[in-house]
Amino acid sequence: MKSLIVVILICISTVLVGQEVDCKKFKDGKFKIVDADRGDSIIERYGSRQIEYGDASKLKLEFKVKWLDDCSYTLELKRVIENPNEIPLPDNMILTIEIVKTSENSFTMVSSSNLYEMVMETEVFKIE
Repeated sequence: MKSLIVVILICISTVLVGQEVDCKKFKDGKFKIVDADRGDSIIERYGSRQIEYGDASKLKLEFKVKWLDDCSYTLELKRVIENPNEIPLPDNMILTIEIVKTSENSFTMVSSSNLYEMVMETEVFKIE
């Protein structure tokens, strides 16, 4: 019985260690979100600045990035660069992003906002 418990504990610890999230390599760079429903998005994030462009919406936005820890950050809209379809944007919205999983060239993020209860999980691919 004791050996069975030891084997189970070793398996659990191996699984937990194998799922380490390496967020630092995704702090800066050029990224792509592929979304058949809402259209693809291109994100360029360097330092405390992020530019995001949506293919379908044609929105191009600049955000202020504030890292809370190695895997969590907030996005605050600084300015609208392009909005040819005049899509209304909410004032004072802050997006909170948590990177929950990483792989070699992508990460999975969970995003929420201070204005809506909806939480979204999205895979983001590093392209540069």
